[in-house]
Amino acid sequence: MSASAPPAPPTVKLSSAAMMGIIAIVGIMAALIFGYILFLAPIPGDLRLWWTGFVAFVLAFIAYLVYAGSEARPIRMLAGGLFVIGAGSFYGSILTSRNDVATQVLWLVVLSVIVVIVLAGVFVMARQAEATAVRKARRRLTP
Repeated sequence: MSASAPPAPPTVKLSSAAMMGIIAIVGIMAALIFGYILFLAPIPGDLRLWWTGFVAFVLAFIAYLVYAGSEARPIRMLAGGLFVIGAGSFYGSILTSRNDVATQVLWLVVLSVIVVIVLAGVFVMARQAEATAVRKARRRLTP
């Protein structure tokens, strides 16, 4: 007796207005948080970069979850952009810190491993998107 896998839940189709609204809200929220951290928060420079990177990673993860539910390409690009901001801020924080060289090298290696893992995930997502596009292209609608 073979049990078939349950069907995958359908993706949510967002209207253009809803998608642009989500992107605008996340963009404004990110700009306000980054502005506060970088210009108003009473913390040292390397910690400002660290917090900017952390917030960017959190927002990128949230944007990725929205993308996973909707498969909207602009949201995927937003998540990628936030990830790049986060990685750049973390690298800047590591390179401008006053820690010893061994600690800096350790954190650079840890961050580089995280970046490679995320890039591998992006590669897998791109292959899956390509396979989905090919599968959809073979479908024929009957009149």
